[in-house]
Amino acid sequence: MIAPYTAALCRPATQTVFGEDGVHPGALAANVALYGNLIARAAGEHGARLVVFPQFSLTHYAPLGTDVWLDAAITFPGPQADAIGAACRKAGVYAVVQTAEKHPAFPGRYFLSSAIFTPEGELGLVYRKTYAMSLRTSPGDVLDRFIDVFGADALFPVLHTPIGTLATLIGAEVHWPEPVRALALKGAEVICNPVAAVQSIDYLNRAGAEIVRPVRAFENAAYLVMANYADGAVESAAYDFQGAGIGRKVDQTFTLATIDIAALRASRAGPTADFLAQIQPDLHRGMYDAPLWPANSFADAAPSGFDALIQQESAVRMRLEASWGR
Repeated sequence: MIAPYTAALCRPATQTVFGEDGVHPGALAANVALYGNLIARAAGEHGARLVVFPQFSLTHYAPLGTDVWLDAAITFPGPQADAIGAACRKAGVYAVVQTAEKHPAFPGRYFLSSAIFTPEGELGLVYRKTYAMSLRTSPGDVLDRFIDVFGADALFPVLHTPIGTLATLIGAEVHWPEPVRALALKGAEVICNPVAAVQSIDYLNRAGAEIVRPVRAFENAAYLVMANYADGAVESAAYDFQGAGIGRKVDQTFTLATIDIAALRASRAGPTADFLAQIQPDLHRGMYDAPLWPANSFADAAPSGFDALIQQESAVRMRLEASWGR
C-alpha cells in the first residue's frame, strides 16, 4: 500500500543563461544551485516526495539558433545533472527537470528533454520531446537512429517506483491524446508536465487548451501535474485521476498536490471506471493508415527553420485531405 504523499510544483525565479555575448555558464550554475535549494525546501518545509520544475526554467527561453541552444544544453549524465541528483539524494525525493540536452550520438543537434531523478540521486529516465513544433530534434525526426541508440522503450518511457509509476511530457504535448495514452498503456499513474506558458496556457489562445489537462487525466485515469515558468501568468496546476483540480498554491514558489496512488488503483479496479481496459484496438487498427507525418523526416539534418516545419505540415494536410476524396 502506497500512502498518500505530496507533489510540489515549483516555480523557481531563475536567471536567463542567454546574453548578447553568448551563454553564461555562471548563470546556469546559479540556476542549478537554486534547484538544489528548492528541492531541499520542498522536502523540508512541505514533506514533498516528488518535485516538478517547469519547462525552460533551468536556462530560460530565447528565440535563437541551434548553435546557441547547443551551448546551453546539458548532458545526462553530466555535471549539472549530477548536482541535481545529489540534491535529490540529500532530500530523499524524486524530481522532474526539463532542459535542452545534447548527446554525442546526435552531433550538431539538441533535444528538449525531461529527466526524472530518484531519491538515490540517479537518473530514473530521460524523455525527449516528441510532439509540438520547434527547431529542436524530435525522436520522430531521426526515428531509426533514435531507436538504435536508446531503444524503442525510450520513445515513451515510464519509471516504476515506490510512489507509483511516473512519467513526463513536455509543454503542449498533452494537446495530443496519443503520447498521454502511450504512457498510460505502459502503466503511468502520475504524468508530470513541465510547461512554459507566459501569457496563457496556449500561445494561440485557443479556448480548448484550458481543458486539455483535466480531460487527459480523466480519460487515462491518471494524475497529471503541471509546473509553469515563474515568469508566466498561468498558475501551476494538478488534476487527479477523475480530472478534478487538486493543486493548492501555498506561495509564489510552490503549488502542492496530494497524490493518492491507492485511491487511483482502487478506482481503476472499479466496474466501468477504467477506460484503458475498455479500449478495443481491433476497431482502430486502420486509423493510422492515413498519410500522416512521416518518420525520419529530418534524418540527415535538423529543420533549417520553421518554414521547413510548416511546409511539412502543409504537405501532410494536403495528402490527408486528398485521402478524404474532397
